[in-house]
Amino acid sequence: MRFDELPKSWPTRPVTDPEIFEGVIDLIVTEQSRATGAVYAILCHPDGRLLQPICIDDGGSRPSVETVEDGLRVLLPGAAEQGVVSVVMAIARPGGTRPTARDRRLRAVFETVCGAAGVDLLGVAIAAPGGVVAYPKDRTDDSAA
Repeated sequence: MRFDELPKSWPTRPVTDPEIFEGVIDLIVTEQSRATGAVYAILCHPDGRLLQPICIDDGGSRPSVETVEDGLRVLLPGAAEQGVVSVVMAIARPGGTRPTARDRRLRAVFETVCGAAGVDLLGVAIAAPGGVVAYPKDRTDDSAA
């Protein structure tokens, strides 16, 4: 689903509602982020609705896995102190939407830091110039990129 196909009721629904998930990610992740690479931590209300998207990049270029981890270690505990209990992850990058080994590493970092902060990781998506796909936990890597 593209962002312009989202139903009017999307803000009242959980971000991970399968009927709107990819459209919401398409709305949040910018074309610039898809062209250069970024990772989004999408903070959610307790009922799973969108609260605040936060983009982690490296000055307009793809952040390293370590940069993402460092950012999350600062962001998520502070967000949890303010009542955030869940987050969605979006990986923005050029190329296709097939998961890579790097995507797996990024997801593992999110899972680890979320666990330490007491925040649930509700879902993961990959956003590329050609579209958005949900990245279920059991997907396998396409390459070591």
